[in-house]
Amino acid sequence: MPASVARPRPRPGPSPASPLPLLLLLLEVLSGPVCGRVPPSVPRISLPISEADSYLTRFTIPQTYNYSVLLVDPASHMLYVGARDTIFALSLPFSGERPRRIDWMVPEAHRQNCRKKGKKEGDLGGRKTLQQRWTTFLKADLLCPGPEHGRASSVLQDMVILRPEHGMGTPIFYGIFSSQWEGAAISAVCSFRPQDIRTVLNGPFRELKHDCNRGLPVMDNDVPQPRPGECITNNMKLQQFGSSLFLPDRVLTFIRDHPLMDKPVFPADGHPLLVTTDTTYLRVVAHRVPSLSGKEYDVLYLGTEDGHLHRAVQIGAQLSVLEDLALFPEPQPVENMKLYQSWLLVGSHTEVTQVNTTNCGRLQSCSECILARDPVCAWSVRLAACVAHTGEHEGLVQDIESADVSSLCPKEPGEHPVVFEVPVAAAAHVVLPCSPSSAWASCVWHQPSGVTALTPRRDGLEVVISPGAMGAYACECQEGGAARVVAAYSLVWGSQRGAPSWAHIVGAGLAGFFLGVFAASLTLLLIGRRQQRQRQRELLARDKVGLDLGVLPSGTTSYSQDPPSPSPEDERLPLALAKRGSGFGGFPPPFLLDPCPSPPHIRLTGAPLATCDETSI
Repeated sequence: MPASVARPRPRPGPSPASPLPLLLLLLEVLSGPVCGRVPPSVPRISLPISEADSYLTRFTIPQTYNYSVLLVDPASHMLYVGARDTIFALSLPFSGERPRRIDWMVPEAHRQNCRKKGKKEGDLGGRKTLQQRWTTFLKADLLCPGPEHGRASSVLQDMVILRPEHGMGTPIFYGIFSSQWEGAAISAVCSFRPQDIRTVLNGPFRELKHDCNRGLPVMDNDVPQPRPGECITNNMKLQQFGSSLFLPDRVLTFIRDHPLMDKPVFPADGHPLLVTTDTTYLRVVAHRVPSLSGKEYDVLYLGTEDGHLHRAVQIGAQLSVLEDLALFPEPQPVENMKLYQSWLLVGSHTEVTQVNTTNCGRLQSCSECILARDPVCAWSVRLAACVAHTGEHEGLVQDIESADVSSLCPKEPGEHPVVFEVPVAAAAHVVLPCSPSSAWASCVWHQPSGVTALTPRRDGLEVVISPGAMGAYACECQEGGAARVVAAYSLVWGSQRGAPSWAHIVGAGLAGFFLGVFAASLTLLLIGRRQQRQRQRELLARDKVGLDLGVLPSGTTSYSQDPPSPSPEDERLPLALAKRGSGFGGFPPPFLLDPCPSPPHIRLTGAPLATCDETSI
C-alpha cells in the first residue's frame, strides 16, 4: 500500500471594434467544443442542481451535521447513518420517512474488541522486538502515472475492491490518486490486479537504514529465513513457528528496518484509466453491470471535492466520464458513498443524498438513449422509450462500444433552430456561440464562401467582419452518425437594422439644442435665487448683532465669512413681521428696532427675537 495518504487541495475575448459586437460578446457564457474529439475525461453531459434534483432523494436533520459514516445492512434493508453525536436508522430506499434515532453507549469491552479486529491468527508481535505490533506489515508504492503531464499521481485518496460475483474471475482494485507536487491539481484513476501486488510483495526489499546502500534493493543472501513479513502458515508451524512470538529476533529486526518493497506496483496495462486536471476526486465506488448483449462493464461513481458525481464506464482500455451530476445546492466535499442494489448513497457535511442508478426515463429519444452508453438502459422500439432492461432482448437496442445511432435509431425529425440576425460593423470581431448538448460531439461550421478571416474557438467561431463575411452561418454537430444544426446566425450590416434617416438626425439635433438652452436657463435661475437667499440671510444675521449695513459702529468687526445657519428661533422674526405687514415681502427691514417700550438694548446671538409680540411663534 502507499506510504502516504492525504486529502487533496471571464475568459477574455477579443476587443470589440464597435458597440454592436460588444453586445454579442455578452453571449459567450455558452461553452462547448467546436471541432475535433474531446478526451473522455470531460463529462459528456453535465446536469446542474436545477435539473438533477428531480431524481435525488435527500435526508437531513436540522442542527445535525457530518453525515460521514454510512453502513448498509442488506439483510434488514437498513441504512445506519453516523452523524455528529447521533446515529440514525433508515429503511432502504428511504423516501422522506421519519428516521429512528439510536442512542448507543459503547462498553469498553466492545472498544477493545474493535481494536483487535483484523489481526491475523498467529500475528501476536515479538517477544523483544515489535512487541504488540504487526509483524506481517509490508508496504509498496502504488503508482498511477500520468504520461500526458510527466508527473506520477502517488497520493492515494480512496480505493474500492470490485469482486466478481459467484466466485468467478479475479477481483480488481480501483484507486483514485492525486499528485504530491504543489500546484499540480491532477486526479487520476488506476486499476490494479492482485497478482501484480503479490509479485511486488514477494520481491526484493529496499534498504532504508544504511547510508552506503540507501535506496538500493537488499540482496537475497541478506534476507533471513523464514521470509520476513509472511503470515504463519502450516509449513511454518511444522518448523515450530506456531506464532510470531517464536520467530527469530533477526527476522523481526529485519522487517522493522525494511518495511518497504523495492519495486512499485504499476497499474493494469501500464497506464491510468482516467487523468483530469480540472477535477479533484475524493471518493469512488464501483459495480459490474451486464449489458443487453450479456457483456459486463465496470461502472464507477466518482465523488468530487465540490459536491459533484461523475458516472464513468470502462469501455476498452479507457474510463469514459458519461455524466456529471450536481448533488448539493452549495458546493461541499463528498465524504462517503455506498451502493445498495440500484441506489447510490452519498454522505456529506449537511445531508445524505440517494441517487437512482437506473433512471433511464430521463433519456427522451432513441439517440439520447444510445449515446448515453449506460449498460443498464436500452431503447424500446415498441414503447418508444428508454427503459432499464432485465436481460430481455425483444424490441430493445443498445450499443455501448460505438454508439452507432444512424444504424440503430429511426431517422428522427430534424430540429430547425432559430436563425439569429446579428447586426455588425466593418472590421469588427464577432464571436458566434455554439453549445451542443453533448461535450463529445464533433462540430463543424458552414459559412459563406467569401469569408476569409475565421478563428475556431472552444466556445464558438470568431469572425472578422468584411463585405464577404455577410450571410448565413450554421454550427452542425455530429455524434454516433447523427448530425443536427445546433445554432444558426445571419450577419447583416448595422445600417439595415432600423438605420436612422436625415430627418431623424436633424430632429434629434434640434431637440438636443432646445433642451440644452432650457437646462442652461433653469441653472441660471436657480443660481440667482440662491444668491438672493444668501444676501437675505446675511442681512438677518447682521441685524441680530445690531450692525448698520452702511456704517460700522465703533467696537465692531466686519463680517467677511458666511453667517452661520439660522437657529429655529431665527425663523420666528420673518413670520412675525409678515403678520404686521412690515418688511420687504416678509423679510426683515435693513434696520431692526425693538417695538416694545422697554429700554433699548443690543441683541446678541441667541437672544430672543421677539420679547413682547404676541404674534411670535
